[in-house]
Amino acid sequence: LTQAEQVIFLQEHLFELPLDYFRPLGNPMKHVQALLQLFSRAKDEDVGPQAYAACAEQLEKQAIAAPDDEVLAERAKRESEIAQVYQRYQELMAREGKLDFGDLMTQTLTLFREHPLVLRQMQERFRYILVDEFQDTNYAQFEIVKLLAATHRNVTVVGDDDQSIFKFRGASISNILNFRKEFPEAETVVLVENYRSTPGILDAAYRLIQHN
Repeated sequence: LTQAEQVIFLQEHLFELPLDYFRPLGNPMKHVQALLQLFSRAKDEDVGPQAYAACAEQLEKQAIAAPDDEVLAERAKRESEIAQVYQRYQELMAREGKLDFGDLMTQTLTLFREHPLVLRQMQERFRYILVDEFQDTNYAQFEIVKLLAATHRNVTVVGDDDQSIFKFRGASISNILNFRKEFPEAETVVLVENYRSTPGILDAAYRLIQHN
């Protein structure tokens, strides 16, 4: 589903979701896009409904232990509702055979983690891995790369930690910063020669930057 199709899907199933605070009577659709963005970010970070529910449960326990903290109690209540809606959203999607963008990553991770034979087959099929624009990958995508490369370790990533244009999609700059920790045997090749920008372009850019 595209983002627009996700909104339509939730609108069609709005009253099948355990919504209370996040379904105000005057505008039942008010929080739909925000909820979808939250679910998307959770999937970017490889946080499924069960993990989210576990965090919400911990928050509820903290609220119970601090009965005078009204702010914490309200937050715990909202997070619990979000966790229930997240779970129900995934159930409805599965029932109708639909996936959103985040599901493409999380379902792949689930497949690899729960079915070692499938993972081995994919590792043999993709023996050499190249990831371009690595600074724009999210946590879940890097987890897929690590699983695929776990045996042969043949990974090349290309990226620039000074430019990440997809942070709004959950891109994690920590991927490129921590790559050497995950693959300490990797060789770093720094590209310092620019074949794209002529001196005239660079001079004009420099003059413009002086006004920043």
